[in-house]
Amino acid sequence: MVERNVGQMSLADVLVRARRGSILDEVEAVVDWAPLRSLLGKRGGDGAGNSSYPAEVMLRCLLAGIWHNLSDPALEAAIADRLSFRRFVGLSLHDQTPDHTTLWRFRQELAKDGLIEKVFAEINRQLEAKKLILKQGTLVDASLIPARATPPRKARKDGEDTPSADRDARWGRKGKKSVFGYKIHTGVDAGHTIIRRVHMTDASITDTEPADRLFCGDEEAVYGDQAYYTHARHARLTEAGIKDRLMRRSNKHHPELPPRQKLRNKLIAKIRSAVERPYAVFKEHYGLRRMRFFNFARNQTHIVLACCAYNLRRAAGALAAQRPESVSV
Repeated sequence: MVERNVGQMSLADVLVRARRGSILDEVEAVVDWAPLRSLLGKRGGDGAGNSSYPAEVMLRCLLAGIWHNLSDPALEAAIADRLSFRRFVGLSLHDQTPDHTTLWRFRQELAKDGLIEKVFAEINRQLEAKKLILKQGTLVDASLIPARATPPRKARKDGEDTPSADRDARWGRKGKKSVFGYKIHTGVDAGHTIIRRVHMTDASITDTEPADRLFCGDEEAVYGDQAYYTHARHARLTEAGIKDRLMRRSNKHHPELPPRQKLRNKLIAKIRSAVERPYAVFKEHYGLRRMRFFNFARNQTHIVLACCAYNLRRAAGALAAQRPESVSV
């Protein structure tokens, strides 16, 4: 199988590409695709067979699908129909559109050998080089997301339990609400709420268990709610020279926090609240009120892709805000 040659422009393509101004065009200016192209490598070999689309084209397709909350069939239709999509993914007017099964297979490829995590790391490396990751503080938090599958049901008398179609999801609880699904844990840079660390578990895992994986080690401080504070974690942060800005909670020895600690928690909460922004975008704009797939591996790939999409979009907004406004004479 050889890699398909796409993007050769005709005069009509040149005229179409001259028209810019969409979200996709704003993101295009944020990232240098050459390192990502090298990281992804070639998808086709030297043997005979149908040609494959370049990995960069496929990655662009999946990112566009996340920004517009599209299923794979809807994404196929959008790429075929919308000029802004074709321009962003790198397809000319006469190139064939990847079908939804091709998009599905490429997503599976990203899950192998930690490739999607390497893409996420490269994007963040570029954003750090652009001074968009400030390292003044890391905000940590977690959010439950229900599984796409129906929860398992207990059988009636003398019957067998009905398992869920998603055997990787578990029950978790937040406050008084129980959720069957997964939990996303993130470490977010306080400056522009760029996601620096992401970790996914089933919903039964508590917020504090994977928390140390969310710290980067180069931040000035770590901010989190009461669920994250432990004496051992405080000691580790202090030893690393990182300020502990984890909110304190009462316990059986100190059932009432002193006024000083209450004020400290209140001040931390104002800064920490920015960590909710990525989750709001995931659920309101990326369709992640519920997981899209039926097992852990596929959902994890989709979540890391969503983090890549979010970071690129946030970076585009931050860079646009830094540009001086044009002055009319």
